[in-house]
Amino acid sequence: MSIGRRLSRIIRAKRSAASQEPENPISSLDGAHQQQLDLLDQARRSVADVAANRRRVELLAEQAAAEVAALNRSAEEAVQAGNDDGARQALQRSITVGKRLETLTAQRQQLDVQVRGLEQTLMRLEHGIEDSRLRYQSLKADHNAAQAALGMRETLSAAGQRAAAANAAAREAEQEARRMQAQAAAYEELAWSDPNSPQVLQAFEELETRLGAEEELRQLKERRNPGQ
Repeated sequence: MSIGRRLSRIIRAKRSAASQEPENPISSLDGAHQQQLDLLDQARRSVADVAANRRRVELLAEQAAAEVAALNRSAEEAVQAGNDDGARQALQRSITVGKRLETLTAQRQQLDVQVRGLEQTLMRLEHGIEDSRLRYQSLKADHNAAQAALGMRETLSAAGQRAAAANAAAREAEQEARRMQAQAAAYEELAWSDPNSPQVLQAFEELETRLGAEEELRQLKERRNPGQ
């Protein structure tokens, strides 16, 4: 497969991947970007291969040109020496090498055009991948922000539910405390209305004790001060 066809296939694969929406685009962003980077690396190697081939052709053309120049000098020297056969052989060889030089020169020109075209294609591919990278980062940032906002809303909702439950429990506890206080007050009121209840008997006993203490105190004072 030629380099141009390989790059065309890479670009078509890139466009196809961009046009096909995956089932879960957020989770596949990293994988898609890595795949594009792999394709870009492959394209760069392809351009480097063509450039290296062009350099080899350049070296062969330089060698052929040097050989043609050397053969022409040999032919001139042979003519000056009166060696027509030597000059003829040198010129024939120069013509043969010159044809090879023409072929190499044309091949080099073709490779120049191919390398420039591949470099332009590679540049467009690099720009496209960079645009995709920025778009991926933007999508991931939006996804992370939305996920964080959703988590915050869920947390606030859960906190609100817990607060509502706590408030309801507090109201129930307050109502229960009031009910128990009212019940205790009712029991206390009923106890005082019963003359035989422990509260009433204890109150009478305390009253008798205080009255007895007052009487004994009065008698003690009279004994100490009989004239008063």
